[in-house]
Amino acid sequence: LQGLIIKYRTMDRILSEKSKSQAFTGHRTVPVERQDEIRARLAEAVSLACRSGITCFYSGMAMGFDLMAAETVLSLNAPAYSPSHGRNPDIRLIAVVPFRRQSCRWPSMEKERYQRIISQADRVIVLSEHYFHGCLLRRNDFMLEHSCGLIAYYDGKPLGGTFYTCREAGKRGMDIVNLY
Repeated sequence: LQGLIIKYRTMDRILSEKSKSQAFTGHRTVPVERQDEIRARLAEAVSLACRSGITCFYSGMAMGFDLMAAETVLSLNAPAYSPSHGRNPDIRLIAVVPFRRQSCRWPSMEKERYQRIISQADRVIVLSEHYFHGCLLRRNDFMLEHSCGLIAYYDGKPLGGTFYTCREAGKRGMDIVNLY
């Protein structure tokens, strides 16, 4: 992709093997009363994926489910998660940012959350310097191109980016785990 800008903390390969990677997609709002349940289901889904050989997770870094999923990956990679074994060095978070100033108009709490995740991600891929019509779908396509499966929070309604991403993953024959 032209204009691909990559920042990475580790010197290993820039992108993981597709067969060892999964992407996240989901709605921008997760009802407050379901957030603890969805976080627990996310932790279970990511842990299960890791046990089956998945080591890399792509987050599109949108508010809502994407940020929740990214935080889940980071928490499962933290030293406190597995005190007897230490940090799991195999789990990687790749933040796929559709355009450089994605969070500039977000509420300050969400901006701080976003920046905290970005600072801890193993890689940050910025697909465009500026917003353009279709850049969010381009981000979703990029994640699907580099993944073998999808962990979703999708309500089944046939509209929006989450619908698009789940539909495209289905067309590609990818496994989809829907936590909705």
